[in-house]
Amino acid sequence: MSTTNPALHNVLTAAIQRAIASGYEEGVQLCVYQHGQRVVDLCMGTRDSAGTPLQPDNLSFVWSTSKGITATAIHILAERSQLQYDDAIADYWPAFARNGKEAISIRHLMSHTAGIYSNPVLNSYEELRDYETVCTAITAMTPLHQPGQSHIYHPLTYGWPLAKVVEAVTGMPFGAFIQTEICAPLGLTDLFIGLPAARQADVARTSIDVDPAILQATPDNPLPDPSIMANDPAIWATCMPAANMLASARAVARVYAALLPGGVDGVSLLSQRQVANATRAQYWGVDAETQAETGHSLGFALGRANPHYGALPTAYGHCGYGGSTGFADPQYNLAFAMTKTRMNLHPEAPSLKRELAAIIRSHLRPVNA
Repeated sequence: MSTTNPALHNVLTAAIQRAIASGYEEGVQLCVYQHGQRVVDLCMGTRDSAGTPLQPDNLSFVWSTSKGITATAIHILAERSQLQYDDAIADYWPAFARNGKEAISIRHLMSHTAGIYSNPVLNSYEELRDYETVCTAITAMTPLHQPGQSHIYHPLTYGWPLAKVVEAVTGMPFGAFIQTEICAPLGLTDLFIGLPAARQADVARTSIDVDPAILQATPDNPLPDPSIMANDPAIWATCMPAANMLASARAVARVYAALLPGGVDGVSLLSQRQVANATRAQYWGVDAETQAETGHSLGFALGRANPHYGALPTAYGHCGYGGSTGFADPQYNLAFAMTKTRMNLHPEAPSLKRELAAIIRSHLRPVNA
């Protein structure tokens, strides 16, 4: 593991070492591309309670960092004219039309304005492990507002209807589409939505930085202690496109590098015209629930509202619950991914992703500089 810039390598290594020594982190993978070249590749810390060193090809549960990869799948199909963003979800999944959802479009869901942001009603946590059971529960949901009327983040329900669309269009399981159309062109073997049983041994344990006894359930996670879900092999194996991706930082960074001008190793997942469509702001303002400034395109959170993505709203990506992230910043032609084995839930936990992103930009030149 190294960087192409020795000074940058030393500063990044010291920052990650401090974070691990503080107890807020255990294992960290960091990978950065600029102009299609990998310029940072670091892996430090441990992957389990026994202190086993984390490896670059180990997989971390990255929560909503999944959403950017799921969005990319939709954009691939849109560029091929196999779907339109304003198509109704029910055009592809007729059962979704129940209880006033017939007008909800792909655009509404990807911009978090669909009004189905609450978790589907299930009889038990165990039902969350079953894709078809969850999808049946989603068909019974009633929108909490008219489509497009309000922006409220959809932590989990963002993903399942989009998977149903992809499956209807392609005839293949959603996870298989990710492997065929995103991973295979890029030579990736360390990114999954629906983990094969043969790769379970490569998954790093997820821990949290607080006493689980003080936690309560959140919209992101139906259990008070999110590490239970993140360490559940049945959750790893199911299709949960908003939140259950298992990946290495190398893999996530390579996907974002393939979305930037010039791509990576001759591969571009989308044309730059399609990237512009995909990353154009659909909503900019204050989230009606969290009251935080937010900017969302079709499936991506945007820079400025998320400063570590970039100072300009042309930057785009998605963070995951607890601190993982992946993003692209066209101002620097920069693709950045950080995965980690310890979730930051403590209110005083520093943001390692922000620190590392700031360090990297301080050592690299913008495109037009």
